[in-house]
Amino acid sequence: LALVVALSSSLPAQQSKARFYVAGGLELSGRAGDGLGFSSQAGYFRQFARLGLRAGIAYYERHSSYVYPPPWGNVASHYSTVAATFDITYDLSRTRARPYLIGGWEVYRSSFLGRSDERGTVESVKVGVAPAPGAGLRFPLGTAEAFTELRLHWGSNADLTRVGLPLTFGIRF
Repeated sequence: LALVVALSSSLPAQQSKARFYVAGGLELSGRAGDGLGFSSQAGYFRQFARLGLRAGIAYYERHSSYVYPPPWGNVASHYSTVAATFDITYDLSRTRARPYLIGGWEVYRSSFLGRSDERGTVESVKVGVAPAPGAGLRFPLGTAEAFTELRLHWGSNADLTRVGLPLTFGIRF
């Protein structure tokens, strides 16, 4: 966050006054049976013409029940991730409704708690770094801006790789 604030003070800012954002959404899973997840985010955003810098925190959570191949078997699980996010955005147009590309990195801590018919209770915690590409659309909403975006989110834990597509709705103010 300090890096984004420091960089933002050295570049000429666009007329937009949006500085902070909050968001929430649904996380669609890349694996059948993983269930629907939820996400929430907050952070700092600074826009410079078409280029934007963003730093924030994110929380993802998912409950699921799935039959995995041996040695796992039937697993009921709770999977959650807390991440610090560092992103660059690029506006694809200068229209009022602005489509954009977003890319950056997440430093995350994920925890997995699973109950398996075959292996009993399994708990795992992992800290890692992962890229987080995506695309979005932002548009004026009174004195603020609303946005929606779809990103690729993945991480691994308990010998399983989780892939998700968070669909996020938020507001910058």
